[in-house]
Amino acid sequence: MISFLPYHEKTVQYFKKQIKAWQFFSSAQQKEDQVKDLRNELLKNTYRFDESYETGSYNKIAIAKNKLGLTIPVAAYQAQHAEELNATVAFIEGEAHIVFSGNLIELLDEEELLAVIGHELAHVQLYAQLNGDLEVADRIVHAVVNNLASTPAHYETARLFNLYTEIFCDRGACMVTENYKPVISSLVKIATGLKTVNADSYIKQAEEIFSSDAETKTAGISHPENFIRARAIGLWHQKGIEANKEITQMIEGNAGIEEFDLFRQEQITHITHQIIEKIVGPGWMQTASTMALAQQFDTDIPIAEKVSPTDGLNLQIERLHQSAKDYLSYVLYDFTTVDATLEDIPLGYCFQLADEFHLGAAFSNTVKKERKLTDKKVSNLRKQSLASLQSHQTNSL
Repeated sequence: MISFLPYHEKTVQYFKKQIKAWQFFSSAQQKEDQVKDLRNELLKNTYRFDESYETGSYNKIAIAKNKLGLTIPVAAYQAQHAEELNATVAFIEGEAHIVFSGNLIELLDEEELLAVIGHELAHVQLYAQLNGDLEVADRIVHAVVNNLASTPAHYETARLFNLYTEIFCDRGACMVTENYKPVISSLVKIATGLKTVNADSYIKQAEEIFSSDAETKTAGISHPENFIRARAIGLWHQKGIEANKEITQMIEGNAGIEEFDLFRQEQITHITHQIIEKIVGPGWMQTASTMALAQQFDTDIPIAEKVSPTDGLNLQIERLHQSAKDYLSYVLYDFTTVDATLEDIPLGYCFQLADEFHLGAAFSNTVKKERKLTDKKVSNLRKQSLASLQSHQTNSL
């Protein structure tokens, strides 16, 4: 059995902590309502293939089930009035229903059609993993996409979850066909309508895209760019499970703060809280104004002279995208201006902390921008404020 990817498990664990939402989507009533809707849609909008006549499609379904270790009943359908080339699967009460759209069946050759069937049934294999929790997470993710109240981080999490799901199912298709080429050629044919496709040529094209732009990212929520999936298939074919790290880097990359998913959002929030703890650590920084600002970050900042070491924090900050480092620099800068009675002492302290957090360049740029200074004047201001800090610390002894 092909194993789920780490992002799948991370998503399950996150949403299971959202107790009310998880209980709702995992409830028997919610599943029953969804089943009724799906059954009605299938009956109204498709033609169901008869197994005794459509032996070719059902023989391929039997092969895919055997390769994937599935024993569930599977039915195949052709969507009515749908021109778009596509295939989807619905899992209803222990039965799988594969729906083909457009002239997909006529366009694909035998191996490519087998690859598509294997891909769709791999969705069912994924749903069964983690004791069925992945099926619940998948429904939550789809609800997130359709909810106007969702935040950008929710949408990004859904996008990445769906992308990793497609990657998983492509692996299932490779297992069924025992050949990566029809998996890729079917992918490209469905996207382009071409009758002939060279899989290796398309992988080479995907490699060229990444060699020219290492920061190339995916986009779209339902089906990610085909070159991303093609390259992931090629890497998995070459390296197996060893390719996961490279595929993760390709998919997630070094995301800017505007592209954060829920997990990176949690990480930056935790880093922010740790930095603020350090900022308000000294007793002289614990004025009413600075503590009020600290509380605006939705955290209970401990009042303590000693705070946790920053070694691990520095490593996390070093790996952040520049936009995230700029954000953290502005957090530091806000504390330099919030209490005028402290004069330049907080500025010197934040210059010192910026160096400690490996944010020196980003913080200097923030000061330069906000105070409209030249590099030379920023350098002089740094020296003056650090001198003020040193004098204050000496006089406090």
